[in-house]
Amino acid sequence: MQLVGDVKCYYCGFVSGEMVSANGQSLKNGTFRPGLGVTMPATRGTLRCARCGGPVFIDDVRTDRPLPSPVSMERERPGRPRRARPRANDDSEVMSA
Repeated sequence: MQLVGDVKCYYCGFVSGEMVSANGQSLKNGTFRPGLGVTMPATRGTLRCARCGGPVFIDDVRTDRPLPSPVSMERERPGRPRRARPRANDDSEVMSA
């Protein structure tokens, strides 16, 4: 289980992403996961709003299960299956006998 909290702006209310930490640890020292399509401006050690640059707070703290690692399945090749080739008769054996 892990703790997840939304990173929300005080000024405009925009959710820039999520803070994630192991269960029992503080979200303050967690890992920031930006939202979809959000590019964060480079700041020195402080999180700011991705939209307006305002201060942020952690809202809606919940516990989630970690996402399972993606499993890659080899997909079947498209198209018709190959036709079995007929076995060639060895004429050389028939001729020598």
